Amino acid sequence: MPNTLNAMASPNISSNPHDHPTATGRSFRDAWDHWKCFVTPEPISEDLREMIRLDLRKQWYSDRLNEFRFWTHTNWARMDSEKILLDSDLSNIESPRKATFFCNRPSAFYWLQGIQEVACGERFITPTYVFATIFGEWYRQYDSQPNIEFGHSLANPVRVTERGPATIRGVVEAHIPLLEKAKSILYEVDQDGSSPTFIPRLRACNYRIHPLYKALILMVDRNELRDRMAEFRRPDRYIRLQDIAHFQSIIIARTGAEDQLSAPISFESLHSKALPLDRIDFDGEPNVDVIRVPLPEAVRFVIDLEKREDFAAFGERTVPTIDRCISERCRTVFAEEGGFCDSQSAWADKHIAAAEKHGYEYCAHTARSIRRVQAQMVGEVYMDLSPVWFASHWIDYEGELGEQFQDPLTSTN
Repeated sequence: MPNTLNAMASPNISSNPHDHPTATGRSFRDAWDHWKCFVTPEPISEDLREMIRLDLRKQWYSDRLNEFRFWTHTNWARMDSEKILLDSDLSNIESPRKATFFCNRPSAFYWLQGIQEVACGERFITPTYVFATIFGEWYRQYDSQPNIEFGHSLANPVRVTERGPATIRGVVEAHIPLLEKAKSILYEVDQDGSSPTFIPRLRACNYRIHPLYKALILMVDRNELRDRMAEFRRPDRYIRLQDIAHFQSIIIARTGAEDQLSAPISFESLHSKALPLDRIDFDGEPNVDVIRVPLPEAVRFVIDLEKREDFAAFGERTVPTIDRCISERCRTVFAEEGGFCDSQSAWADKHIAAAEKHGYEYCAHTARSIRRVQAQMVGEVYMDLSPVWFASHWIDYEGELGEQFQDPLTSTN
């Protein structure tokens, strides 16, 4: 029997919020060590089997969500190689993969030079905690059930370089040419099949440029969270980003290209929350074409517009198509039960069936699940399924994965 427990990494005890006595009196460290070595006698009871089945369903979603979070973090706040750059020219969109960053997102999010941090004598670091705050607000606005398929998120992050436009109007004027460059690359790939490793993912039914993308952009020009960190740090050393989100402001700008929308964009609903624009480079009328508002209001405004346009185009939509490229973990690990699983239920059922045949210790998924479930039964935590935070001391999301996560109905590619 393979030793699946060797792959179970130990927790980061020093920064774990659960590092206190559990319901059994054991410390978090002792409880972890106990469950890591615990072996459940088999066969197991039917009640325990159904609890494991439910836990595996949650794990299916958790694995996909955490991979989505990793790649979203990489796209937003890590390497320039994974970002769109707005430079003096538009040469940064060199691959079909980057061109898809313009798809399935209702807007672009421009990191202006003022918020970028200096490294190696140049401003190019986009603050992770600002991204994490944006992501957390987007996640909450969808009741912790956002569509994470095929790159869908709030916006496509674009870093404005030192050689890029320095004014609001300059960014607005560069936005549509940047979009047209991406559209030309997507069109070429879709027609001539020049990138065979990419083509299987590029399907018209799964990748589309949202009509709102051309009409509305977001910008952030200054860091208003950095000085709030110490003030809102809790006794346990953690900072709950939801508590400081309203201190960060976001600029929303209309581009004027609203001919494909179901109705014009109006900032009237934001007037009561508007902040001083405080930009000497803007010569237009504030709160009409450009407005500055707190971050949560900006996120809510874009999501509401996205929902409006989606409803106008498609009517009521239920469960999104599954993107099989998000996580290879959604394949079952047993050859005779192999293949991709398009739903939580199918994935859990196949693992339960295989575990009943081979034993629950044979596969890491069921070995972890049987321990996690029994630990929960006595009030302890083992290999929690909560989303992985973007950094060790920022809490961008709080909550548990529950039964509200629906099984997808359809799948392609």
